Amino acid sequence: MNSNVSIIPVCALAALLLGFASSPLDRSISEDLGQSAEVASLRNLGSEFGQGLSVAILGGYRSVTANLVWLSKNENWEERDFAGTLGKISLATSIDPRPEMFWLNGSRVIANDMPAWVVGDANTDRLENTEEGREIARDYANRALRFLEASRVNHSDNPDIYIEESMIYWRKLDDLETAAERLLKATEAKDPPYYAFRIYGELLSKLGRKREALEFLEDHYRTLPSDSIEAMKGVVGERIHVLRKEVEGG
Repeated sequence: MNSNVSIIPVCALAALLLGFASSPLDRSISEDLGQSAEVASLRNLGSEFGQGLSVAILGGYRSVTANLVWLSKNENWEERDFAGTLGKISLATSIDPRPEMFWLNGSRVIANDMPAWVVGDANTDRLENTEEGREIARDYANRALRFLEASRVNHSDNPDIYIEESMIYWRKLDDLETAAERLLKATEAKDPPYYAFRIYGELLSKLGRKREALEFLEDHYRTLPSDSIEAMKGVVGERIHVLRKEVEGG
């Protein structure tokens, strides 16, 4: 009971201090850098505030405080406030960089939502159909990648981070070679999901490396349990069958 009560003033104090810290931060970023503010710059500012707060007052409550900051970001997101959204994403990950959700969702906001904010909902087709739009999409994709790069300290062996990077390289930058390289990293990381192996095999095939894809999936198939839905052993086996015919020309 006492522990539940004691967290309230700590969180209230943290929220108050974060409000004082982040409001001028958001305004100064908006004024000085505008909507093209770099994620790296915001992370530096966020780290300055976040680590200081974490050490000085948060103690064991930094996870709670980081979540408060993350939740407060939703208002900025709904208002399409670039600087406020980026600043609070950065601040949350600086206070507590451990939750992968901060990194994955933060990168998706940057790579997927913000380009649409730039061109407007009625003009999202420009992101694919015009060179100007494609450049906007590439810009924010690269910002998202720089943001994810900062997760390495706490998530160096996290397959989900590598998969997220791969999807950005594939879907946003049309860079299949690097996308495949990130997927391979995911398969080599700790406890990779089964689908990472299947996607890597598909990327190798798209790159014209079908024999390599075949050999990779054959090795993967031998490790798969037969009683797991997630493993999709039958699907992998069928893909191997198709690839073998393509490789052998039959």
